[in-house]
Amino acid sequence: MYGCNAKYFSQLREYLDKLPVIETHEHYTNYQKAENALNFIIGNYYMSDFMAAGGEQVLVDGFIAKDLSGRERYDLFMKFYGKSNNTAYARGMREGLRICWGVDSIDSYEDFLKFEELFNTRSEAIYDDTMEKMLIKAKVVDIFDLSEYVNGKKDDYSKYCRFAFSLPSIHDLHNKQDIMRLQRYIGGRPIVCLDDYLEAFDAYFQKSIDFGIVCIKDQSAYGRPISYAYPTKAEAEKVFNDIVFNPRNVYGDDQARALDDWLFQYAMRKAAKYDVPVQIHTGHMAGIRNEITKTNAAHLIPTIELNANVKFDLFHGNWPYMDEYLFIGKNYPNVWLNLCWAQSIDPIYCVELMKRAVMTVPHNKIMAFGGDTSHIEWAAGYLSLARDNVAIALSELVDSGWIDIGEAKQIAADWFFNNPNELFKLGFEPIR
Repeated sequence: MYGCNAKYFSQLREYLDKLPVIETHEHYTNYQKAENALNFIIGNYYMSDFMAAGGEQVLVDGFIAKDLSGRERYDLFMKFYGKSNNTAYARGMREGLRICWGVDSIDSYEDFLKFEELFNTRSEAIYDDTMEKMLIKAKVVDIFDLSEYVNGKKDDYSKYCRFAFSLPSIHDLHNKQDIMRLQRYIGGRPIVCLDDYLEAFDAYFQKSIDFGIVCIKDQSAYGRPISYAYPTKAEAEKVFNDIVFNPRNVYGDDQARALDDWLFQYAMRKAAKYDVPVQIHTGHMAGIRNEITKTNAAHLIPTIELNANVKFDLFHGNWPYMDEYLFIGKNYPNVWLNLCWAQSIDPIYCVELMKRAVMTVPHNKIMAFGGDTSHIEWAAGYLSLARDNVAIALSELVDSGWIDIGEAKQIAADWFFNNPNELFKLGFEPIR
């Protein structure tokens, strides 16, 4: 934990440790196995900072070369960890180890071996134990492909999971194989026109609604600008016909864009019909070497205005575009601002954003936390950072006289629990 000198920081931080949480965004449903302690330490968002520090040169398929001895691999890790151990990603990783394993340091090989011995006892119990310990009551999960769930082959998943409908594969179509993925939803007959495809999508989406999805999720920002246009159906149909009539061709982004945009806007009408929120990735992307300007939430303004009856949940604090993000949250009643993942990208940015948000945006429209992780340890570490950040932001506002301590506690309860509970219709009793 880190903190500040604000008078009410400790009181608020203690309150937050007792406050139930709804995670607004995750990617795993249950306990996830992990085979190797060092790979586990690297295998989270800290990997990006390790690579940016130069560690990319010692990685093979995301791991430090496996043919080296344990000591040699640790020494290679430390060469770049020592250059990147003060980032928020590194802090979140260490917080996860501290909370879940009682590990205070990995700064020496002896420390690491102590952790490795503990890690080798890791079992399924850590998932439920940590969810209960961190007071996480539910999490919205994007597993990218719901088809096995909605087609009656439902795997076991934890009681905490509420599912998102992953949208990109529906509208990001570049060849005939992309289209035929939905063929099963019209009885297996060939999809030969856009209306066939829409019939298949409608059937798949209805199955997902019946399954109980609580939102739609779109992360197309990784591969394209989020400046969706509003083409005509005829323009989309021309692209669709070209793709299905030329089954061995692969169409580039520019060639397929009219179909991509039209199908995205079609999905927004579905969101409005069924009253499910739409989560959209904005701002920073995982990994290194991507183009940030294409992900600025400001690109979404025409789509937000067009679809005024759709609730948009904009992700990741739009980092690093704070001003545009606050403007959108302030000016559009159908937009919520979600700090999932952002709390562990840049704590100072989030503290400043939350302080400014209290002064500019109705506080029912802010959601404080989603881990966006792969293992329960990292969710715990990132939640600890988020609680620190919220306690700092709100205690400084109390000290300044902008709000009182009671208002600060209610705002925190809204950000961590009540707002996602209401937006996603989860049915928990609100915290007042």
